[in-house]
Amino acid sequence: MKATEVMLCWNPGTAEVALIEWPDHLGGRSERYTMTTLACEERIHGKTFEERKAIVFIEAMHLVVRDRCDPRAVHRALLELDEYRDGCSPDMPGMAREA
Repeated sequence: MKATEVMLCWNPGTAEVALIEWPDHLGGRSERYTMTTLACEERIHGKTFEERKAIVFIEAMHLVVRDRCDPRAVHRALLELDEYRDGCSPDMPGMAREA
């Protein structure tokens, strides 16, 4: 999936991190999170793949360093994003896709 299709949602200081389809038509799943970014922000739309990739990695650092989210939870959630996977080494945990 692409960063223009999902919101990155999280609760600071926790391992509660998720990607939720945007717009959130499935009963307000994003409402249980206090913070959101990516597709729900205009700034992400119209960006190139490489620009979105940089934004995704910057946002990941914000979650881990600024908001003290569990780094493994952030990584697990972002693994579904094309932009994140493209920037990760193939030997990162979770990178091997099951056939």
